[in-house]
Amino acid sequence: MKRLLMLSFALLVATGAAARIVAGGNIDIDEPVDGNLYVAGGNVTIGAPVSGNLRVAGGEVSIKSSIGGKVSVAGGHVTIDAPVAGNATVSGGTLELGPNARITGRLAFNGGHLEQDEGSQVLGGITQSRRYRHHWDGEPWEHTVGRAIWTVGLMLLAAIIAGALPGPVRRMQDELATRPWLAALFGVVALICIPVAAVIVMITIIGIPLGLLALLGYLALLLLGYVATSVVVSGLLLDRYGAESAHRTGARVGAAVLATLVIASLRAIPFLGGLVGFAALVVGVGVIVAAIAHRKLPPQAAATPA
Repeated sequence: MKRLLMLSFALLVATGAAARIVAGGNIDIDEPVDGNLYVAGGNVTIGAPVSGNLRVAGGEVSIKSSIGGKVSVAGGHVTIDAPVAGNATVSGGTLELGPNARITGRLAFNGGHLEQDEGSQVLGGITQSRRYRHHWDGEPWEHTVGRAIWTVGLMLLAAIIAGALPGPVRRMQDELATRPWLAALFGVVALICIPVAAVIVMITIIGIPLGLLALLGYLALLLLGYVATSVVVSGLLLDRYGAESAHRTGARVGAAVLATLVIASLRAIPFLGGLVGFAALVVGVGVIVAAIAHRKLPPQAAATPA
C-alpha cells in the first residue's frame, strides 16, 4: 500500500507522463533515461543520455550528455556541454555553453552572466533577460531573499510539526497510506468549498465575523496543508526505508525538513513548479481534513455493547 501511495503522489506531481524523478544532495545521472527526467538537488550532473525532456533545479547543474527533448533548468551555475534536441530555458546566475553544446531550438536565459564557447551552437537563437540579476536597486535581490526566508520558515514549521505532534502526524500518515484517493478528494473539496461557504455566511451582518474567521482559518489550513505534505510523505518514506530510526524524533524532524526543501526546489522548476505546489496543497489539506473526519471514537464509546 505504501508503494501505491508513493506512486500516486508521483503521478500527481509529474504531469501524468512517464518520467523519472530524482531528488537529493549530490546527484549524478550515469545511466541512460528512457523518457522524461525531473531532478532536484544541490549539485546535479547529467552524465548519461535522456531521451525525453529534462527539468532540473539545483545549486550547480552540469549537462554533459545528450537530451532528446526540451531542457528547463533553474540553478546558480549551469553548464550545458552536450546536444539538446529541443528548446532550452535556463534561470540562474551563470550559464556556460561548452564546446559540445548543440541546441537545436532556441535558448532563453533568465539570469546574469552568459559564457559561450566558440564551438557551441544555438540554432534557434539566444534571448537573454537580466531580470533575475541582483541589482543594488533592490527588487530582484529582495525577491530572492524573501523566498529563501519563506522556505526556511516552512522548514522550521515542518520540524515543529514532525517533532511536537507525533500522534496527529501518525493519523495523517495512516489516512494517506490507507485511503490516498479519498484524502486527495477531501483536499479538493476543502479547497473549493471552504472559501465559498465563508463568503455565503458573510452575506448577513451577523455572519461577517464568522466568515472572516473562516477565511483566516482557511489561510492557516493552506499553510499547514502545504507543510503537512512534506511531514507525512517523509514519515512514510522513513517508515519504509529507515524503520530502525523512524521512532526517533531527530530522524523524523530531519526527514521533514529535507522533504520541505525538496518540494521548494521542485517549485523552482518552470511549468512543473506550479503543479508541485498544487499537489502539495491538495494532499496536505486532504490528509488534515481526513484525519479530523475519521478520528477514532474514545475507547469507552468503542467498547459500548450494541
